[in-house]
Amino acid sequence: MGWDVINLNKLAKNFRFADLLAKRGSTRVLVQVKGTTTGEGMFGALPEPARALHALAGHLEVHAVYALVRLARSGPEIRFGSAEDAAALADQRIADYPGTLRYHLYVSDFEHTAEDLQELLP
Repeated sequence: MGWDVINLNKLAKNFRFADLLAKRGSTRVLVQVKGTTTGEGMFGALPEPARALHALAGHLEVHAVYALVRLARSGPEIRFGSAEDAAALADQRIADYPGTLRYHLYVSDFEHTAEDLQELLP
């Protein structure tokens, strides 16, 4: 059985916290999608929105994940990680770099693919 997906941006005109709501059985997941075409798979992703998504998901008793999508000539590479982990990684990168940091996450930061997404969800 696959996932049923609702595009929240169509419902709320650029929904502030997440792009998608994915449902499979009793499992519900809010998904923030970030895309890039950089060769290294670099993403601008500030920690505050990731923390807000994590908090919203906790309030709604659902899961919150980031989907990092690197578009390459060989096809898309998609990895998933928790919104909580995305916030922590972005916080750490900002702390480690004293200037204005454009990229906060990398596709290699997350290990989970669509096939093993269920392992990410507690």
